[in-house]
Amino acid sequence: MLLTLAQTATLLIKVTYSVLRSLVSYMFPPNFKDISEDVILVTGGGKGIGKKIAIGFARRRPSHIILWGRHGNTLEQTEREIKELGVKCSHMICDVSNKENIYDCAKQIKDTIGDVTILVNNAGVVYGNQILTSSDDDVVKTLQVNVIAHFWTLKAFLPAMIDNNKGHIVSISSVLGLMGLSGAGDYVSAKFASTGMAEALIDELRVLNKTGVKVTSVHPYHIDNTMFDGLESRLSRWMIPPLTEDYVADKTIHAVLTNRCKILMPRIMYFLTWFKNVSPIDVTIAFSRLTGTDRAMDGFKGHARAS
Repeated sequence: MLLTLAQTATLLIKVTYSVLRSLVSYMFPPNFKDISEDVILVTGGGKGIGKKIAIGFARRRPSHIILWGRHGNTLEQTEREIKELGVKCSHMICDVSNKENIYDCAKQIKDTIGDVTILVNNAGVVYGNQILTSSDDDVVKTLQVNVIAHFWTLKAFLPAMIDNNKGHIVSISSVLGLMGLSGAGDYVSAKFASTGMAEALIDELRVLNKTGVKVTSVHPYHIDNTMFDGLESRLSRWMIPPLTEDYVADKTIHAVLTNRCKILMPRIMYFLTWFKNVSPIDVTIAFSRLTGTDRAMDGFKGHARAS
């Protein structure tokens, strides 16, 4: 069905208004929202990015922070550091690849603490194999941890957010949720899926008119930590050095506090993802060879790096 002239004009006006509003909010971000009454859950919160995000939120003095992970010693250490900041904190051993484990832990939280109002889906795992050399179990585990777990945490915590029209879902994805990488096919697939899931959730909340429930999808470039130990390319050496965990955590928290829907970091990734999307495939292949990103996983040293 063709749009009428009036409908086309209205659409163009709305698009122009939305673009200008986004530019203004980007240049002059709104004041940080108050999270003093929020209960925050961070999956994979014992170490790495999850730990940095949890501690960063603690400095904003929320009501309670809950840490999920598989390793009690790292969770306990992070809990101690958060409590030293004067913030209530709890930790739970939870394997997010296990649906029943998620639901059991979620029920314990509801019964003892209350509704989670900020959910940070951060837990991740990467094996670093070619598609044909990846074991079946590794592929399944990667998808379970990096994207399927998001369905279970949303089913556990989103209904209360919708009922109260208040909450925030944070999906820690990657630039590999926007572009592929040889040697990480299962990881890339999971991150693409989590990106699409976040976008679908934004639409679903809009249809429900639940404007008080926000979604933020986070897409960092290569982070300087053990998860992608050994990943290297000329792009990293020449143009864009790996990001620090502190930088990624700070930008993530800032995006949540200002209700941004999606962030890429560093900023040049906005251009590179646009360039990839508009360029012919031969151009992107040539760029990949020039920068060495086509062989970046050749030196990968990690096995499974799970939070």
